[in-house]
Amino acid sequence: MLIFSALLYSRFKSAIHMDSDKFMLRFIRLVIAGMMSLLVTQATLAQERYGMAELQEELAQLDKSLSQDNLDSVIAKIDLSINKAKYEPVRKAALLTFKAEKLRFHGIFYINESLSKAFDLISYDKQPELYIYAMTVKSYEIYAYQNNPELAVKLLEDLQKKPELENIPYIHVIFLKHLLETYYKLQLFEKIPQPLFRLSQISKEFELSTNSKDLLFYLEEELAYHSSLIGDTEQAIEQYGRLAQHYEQKNHSEHIAIIYCNIANMYFLPFEEKVRYAQASLSAHNNIACSDVMEKIVWLAEIQQGDFSNVNRLMHFNPVQQIPHLNDSSAYYAGLSYLLLGNLSAAQAMADRITAEDNWERQDLLQQIYQKQGHYQAALEASQRYHQLRTAKDAEARSLMLSSFQTRLALAQEETQAAEQEKQAARIAAAEQKAKSRLHITLIVISAGVMITLILSLYLLRSRQHRIKLQQLSDTDPLTGLLNRRAFLHQARQMQRLAERQQFPLSVALLDLDFFKAINDKHGHHVGDAVLRAFAHGAKTTLRQTDIIGRFGGEEFILLATEKDPIIFAGLLQRVQRAFTHACQQDPAIGFSVSFSAGIAALEDNGATEIPDIEEAIRQADELLYRAKANGRQQVCTDSLCQRLMDTDCDLVAPGHPVTLSAE
Repeated sequence: MLIFSALLYSRFKSAIHMDSDKFMLRFIRLVIAGMMSLLVTQATLAQERYGMAELQEELAQLDKSLSQDNLDSVIAKIDLSINKAKYEPVRKAALLTFKAEKLRFHGIFYINESLSKAFDLISYDKQPELYIYAMTVKSYEIYAYQNNPELAVKLLEDLQKKPELENIPYIHVIFLKHLLETYYKLQLFEKIPQPLFRLSQISKEFELSTNSKDLLFYLEEELAYHSSLIGDTEQAIEQYGRLAQHYEQKNHSEHIAIIYCNIANMYFLPFEEKVRYAQASLSAHNNIACSDVMEKIVWLAEIQQGDFSNVNRLMHFNPVQQIPHLNDSSAYYAGLSYLLLGNLSAAQAMADRITAEDNWERQDLLQQIYQKQGHYQAALEASQRYHQLRTAKDAEARSLMLSSFQTRLALAQEETQAAEQEKQAARIAAAEQKAKSRLHITLIVISAGVMITLILSLYLLRSRQHRIKLQQLSDTDPLTGLLNRRAFLHQARQMQRLAERQQFPLSVALLDLDFFKAINDKHGHHVGDAVLRAFAHGAKTTLRQTDIIGRFGGEEFILLATEKDPIIFAGLLQRVQRAFTHACQQDPAIGFSVSFSAGIAALEDNGATEIPDIEEAIRQADELLYRAKANGRQQVCTDSLCQRLMDTDCDLVAPGHPVTLSAE
């Protein structure tokens, strides 16, 4: 201001001899130029002042205000702040990005409107943290509204390599949430544990540093969604319930509606429960991205009960809902309503709205439409495709459940480590306090404690390794490397309880190597051992991840598979036989083919209150195994059929010809 005043004074002195009009014109121009220079200088200083700490504080304050007020009021405050930040481009970009993130469920328009303005104000070179934040919100538009999760994953994984991602915990948490959603979308279950574990770490670190638990609710939401995908609906509803209580205290109707939407959209939830949570979602808020699906669920339930008051609204789709998979679900429930009303053309129109052929909802509508039209061949094909897709969906849940064990173990270890760190910090603080008066003694004690801790740690580590090794030895057959009988039965009972809870089939097969005693007598026990190892190798390379196999005793083996159809199970054993034959022929210690016989029994309820015990199924399989032996061996028998096993594409031993080895 002093420079500006001096400049104005010097110009005023030089203009004394000018006429009044010229003097006034030059004076006005000079004042305008000075004011513009002053504004630009202030804007530049403001931009320099708004750095990392200010960005962190800004986001924290916005989240705090959001936890104390409803979304509409917070958005109004954000818009006011955006207008005030006219000459603060970095702050304005942060506000625009925060607004886009909080309105992401309200449609693609709100995301693009704010982000396009934010990207005009920032770049990665100058504001890397804010740029990562904006690109993270952009990824939601890509995978949710554009239905392109592959591109979103590539974008997010590229951002994950940026070192600046670690600078601001709030941005890192938002990033991890979106990364997890894309991994779920693409069923990249093996990638989920690491970001979920990191999300837990950052959330708890943020709580300790700021005394705020807001980010912990992001972790709770991810764990609830994870539970819903693996079919643990009880735990998912319990976790979502805690979130709903939190947001009810904050009067956040949009968050409450979204939580109930998530529950109603759970794949494993019965329809009656879906209706209840859909009604709760609409009661909280009826104009967000998932509200249209909730309305269609409620209207379908009303039509089932004879209430046709909303029939004319079935064809209406809320323009706010632009997310493809939600649009598909809306069309599905509307199509089911039209099927109840007997309006097949309208039901077909709803099926046509679901464009993806691999959508089980579309196939379900088509099979019912074709059946009512009398097109039974088309109905059968649609039904078969529908059941294939549902089976694949169930398999996805089981795969995610297996990966979730690793996630839960990592989280449990992290909690244990955090508790140990807190204890260690308390011990160090106490030691420092005592060191003021007894420094020398404390140093001796600490040194001794370190040595003792080191020795104990080494001892515990060796003990843990020894226990793990002993456990492996106790569970594993030393010759074949397969599970022994006790370990197999333990895992089989666990799988049976899981099957009862998630309603998927199980079958057990008892296998016996043909003429094994003759092999030992003719070639020696070392060849017999090689045959057993060859069978184990063939089975390991053929069976699926969800199958459980063990050595039951001698030359007997037992297999538990998630399969009910005996034809498919027999086909699985056929592949095991071929792999077994190949292993025998490739082993120089054997050099000849060996076959096996098998009996298959399904674990099904047959009208009882629960699935029979595994021991009963093994007994049935054993009886069927004896039937296979009595029929000439080298075959698999169920309660309804016996099928010959082949070593390759043709029989090694023609039907009706005797086997050269003598009977046991």
